[in-house]
Amino acid sequence: MFCPDFYEQDSHPLWWGTAQNTLSTQELQSLLENYLAGNPRPEGPLSKAQWSEPAESDFQKDLEVIQGKIAKNEIQKAVPVIFARSSQTVTATERAQMILNLLSAPETLYVFGFWQKGQGILGATPETLFSYEQGFLQTMALAGTCPKSDKGERQSLLLDEKEMQEHHLVVEDLSQRLKKWGDVQSQGPMILELPTLFHLKTDFQVKCNRRPDFRELVMELHPTPALGVAPRAAGYGWMQDLPGQEGRRGYGAPFAFFGAEEALCLVAIRNLQWSTNESMIGSGCGIVAASEFSREWRELFQKRLSVRKILGLNV
Repeated sequence: MFCPDFYEQDSHPLWWGTAQNTLSTQELQSLLENYLAGNPRPEGPLSKAQWSEPAESDFQKDLEVIQGKIAKNEIQKAVPVIFARSSQTVTATERAQMILNLLSAPETLYVFGFWQKGQGILGATPETLFSYEQGFLQTMALAGTCPKSDKGERQSLLLDEKEMQEHHLVVEDLSQRLKKWGDVQSQGPMILELPTLFHLKTDFQVKCNRRPDFRELVMELHPTPALGVAPRAAGYGWMQDLPGQEGRRGYGAPFAFFGAEEALCLVAIRNLQWSTNESMIGSGCGIVAASEFSREWRELFQKRLSVRKILGLNV
C-alpha cells in the first residue's frame, strides 16, 4: 500500500502487509455484526457528534486568492478544500459500524480505509487516479459537479459552460500526460450519477508500451487538475497556506494498492479522517474565473453531507 499525504509523497514509505484476508461481502457483514453484538457503542458516539462547519470567511478568502491568480493569468483553475470538524474521535466499535454501513455503497464507489496509532481514514470515493492490469492503464477525469438537490434549478452538466470548462482542463491535462505510456483513448464526457451528486466524467485507456513503475506513476499523475491546479506548471504547494486547510493529511491524496503486475490507485475524497483528538470531513471544489461563492459553497456542503449519509453519521 502507498497512502501518503496530499502535499508530500517523496518521504512516505510503502506499507507491506504481514497477512492478507479475503472475505466475501456476506462474510465481512457477518464478522462485523458479530463484533458489534459483543461490543456496544460507547456513550457520546460519533454518530451523534456536533460538527463545527467551516467558516464562510475562509472559503471567501480562498476564492479571492484563486480568482486573483486567474485574473493575472497565473493559473486557470485550482481546487481548495475546507473541513467540518468534531472533537469526537473514532472508536473501534464505531469504525466497525461505519464499515458495515459502507457495505451498502453503490458500485460506482470504491470503499477504502487505513488506520494506525490513533489516526485513520475511511470513506468511499468515486475517483481513481489510475488502475493497471494486463498491459492497460486506465484513469478518469472527474470534474464538474451538480448536487441532485439543484437538479430542478440548473441545466444539465453537459450544457453548463462553467462546469464543462472545469472538466475540459482536467481532460486536456490527462490527454497530454498519458502519452508517455502509449496510445491514449478516451470516452466522454458523460454524467456519473452518485447517491446525492452528479459528476462529469471522461474515461481514459492506454495500451502501455511497458509496465509502468507504479510509484512513479502516482508521482506523475498526482494531483490532476481535478484536485490540484491547472496548469500543473504553476505548482500546488501554495494551496496549503489557504485558510481552512489545517490538518488536510490524506484528503485528496493517492491511496494505492500495488501488486507485482497490477495496481489500483484511488483518489482519497469523500471520507472521514480522525486523530486522537478530532474527526474531520473535507470537501473541495474547482474554482475557475466564472465560479460564484454561493453555488460553490452549496456544492461543498452537499459533498460533506454525502459522506455523513453513507457513513451513517447524523445529518
